[in-house]
Amino acid sequence: MKMQSESINSQLTRLEEISNKISFLISRNDYEKINHLDKMRKKIITDIQEKSYILSQDNKETVLKLVSKNQEIIANFKKKESISLNSILHSKKCSEAYLASI
Repeated sequence: MKMQSESINSQLTRLEEISNKISFLISRNDYEKINHLDKMRKKIITDIQEKSYILSQDNKETVLKLVSKNQEIIANFKKKESISLNSILHSKKCSEAYLASI
C-alpha cells in the first residue's frame, strides 16, 4: 500500500508540474511544446486509471487542485485565442475596406 501511495503521489506531482509548464507556455504564447506535454499528461492519467489507485484525502485535494488549474489553463488559452482571432478579423476587415476603396 505504501508503494502505491508513493507512486500516485509522484504521478500527481508530475501532473502538477506539467500543468504549470503548460500554463507558463500559454502565457508566453509558446504553443509548440504544449502538445507534447498534453500527451504526457494524458499518459499519466491513463496510467492512474488503469491501475485503479485508491486516492487518499490528500490525493483527492491534489486532484481537485489540478482540475481547477486545468480549467484556469483552458480559460486563459481561450481568452488569448479570442484576442488573437479578433485581431486577425479586424485586420481582415481593414484589408477588405482598403481593397474596396481601390
